[in-house]
Amino acid sequence: MYVLGLESSCDDCSASVLEETAGGPIVRSLVRKGQDNVHAPYGGVVPELAAREHLVQIRAVIEEALRQANLSITQMDRIAVTQGPGLVGSLLCTLSAAKALAWQHRIPLVPVHHILGHLNAARIAHPDLPMPALTLIVSGGHTHLYLSRHWTDLQLIQKTRDDAAGEAFDKTARMLNLGYPGGPIVDQCGQKATRLAPPFTAPKFSDGRASWSFSGLKTGVRQRLLDQPALTEGGVDDPNVQALCHRLQTTIAEWLLAPLAEYAHHYQVKSLIVSGGVACNSELRKQSQAFATELGLALAIPEPRYCTDNGAMIASAGALLPILEDFTSLNADPDLRLPQLQASTS
Repeated sequence: MYVLGLESSCDDCSASVLEETAGGPIVRSLVRKGQDNVHAPYGGVVPELAAREHLVQIRAVIEEALRQANLSITQMDRIAVTQGPGLVGSLLCTLSAAKALAWQHRIPLVPVHHILGHLNAARIAHPDLPMPALTLIVSGGHTHLYLSRHWTDLQLIQKTRDDAAGEAFDKTARMLNLGYPGGPIVDQCGQKATRLAPPFTAPKFSDGRASWSFSGLKTGVRQRLLDQPALTEGGVDDPNVQALCHRLQTTIAEWLLAPLAEYAHHYQVKSLIVSGGVACNSELRKQSQAFATELGLALAIPEPRYCTDNGAMIASAGALLPILEDFTSLNADPDLRLPQLQASTS
């Protein structure tokens, strides 16, 4: 079965052709067009500009994905597309394209929840991962922990109480004047560190429940820059900036993984899945491997090109989900909730 997957929930316009086989999904092509140069002057994604870029990019992205796979649109058995959550203008671009292609060529359409796509990014390389699994989704917009009993199952365990972990990376890079997007720059800078910066104070919660909070971490970075204003002009080659970036990413990784051991024992999980854009971070990948090894868990972290938003993860999820028989009224939903789904039998 061939699946065309389309994703444009934020600022990445992506299409992928995936073949679902008895042994699992095989990515035949993946095309992704970013917009970093468009949004860099603003230090973050501008929704209206993102939507306009998607309108310009979507046709060529789809055509290139089909060309790389050496397949035609009429050979697709289904089209999978992100319905939400995300930026509504961005979502509408690929959703409208998907509906038009599905109607024109009589191809079944499958709407996909963006987070379910991130889960199924791990299925590309680990189709036989033992379940149940703890699924940690970490990005610029999400920091959520789920229990997954199969590849179309996400039961929320906990989430950040305020900001996403990825936002801490981006805002730190912006405060340090390191450039955009911040996550990769902070990672690369932190890997060069030859000294240690003082630790950050972990958040405490009055209700005593395990949770995450990253707003205070950004405040902590801001306070250090007020105390050491030269850091804002040091750049990536400044040893003190490198030390701060190293401390930031080690802190984020430690905080993310800290509550997971208790949940792993409670739910008797067999695996750990870490996905989303922040899963590209080298420190989080390293600490996740050590954590999984210590607890005797199988670990699935997608390769970086499948961690960031991409069409392959949507196609991977869409291969398992039920077809939407009547999609004429299907619309983008920026606040789409996770449905209770059963895997497709077709």
